[in-house]
Amino acid sequence: MNEQEREQNKKINQLNRRINRLERTVNTINLDLEPDGRISDAFEQIENHLDEQDKRLDKLSHDMNQVKASLNIIVEHITGVTDLPEE
Repeated sequence: MNEQEREQNKKINQLNRRINRLERTVNTINLDLEPDGRISDAFEQIENHLDEQDKRLDKLSHDMNQVKASLNIIVEHITGVTDLPEE
């Protein structure tokens, strides 16, 4: 084998290694991005967490409304004032 063939083979081998690395990278990216991939899974977990937080906030809002209503009843009972005149 002459020097030129060796250089060509070396260059071909380098290109083959580079192509293999690129294929692995593309496959990894595809796995991350596909519908059941890691990124999709992460977004689903975030969505679930936000849904849980929304439910907790709704319950907290409901509970606060109940407390306000109870406090109004207590204040009305203590003061004997149920409705103040507007004029």
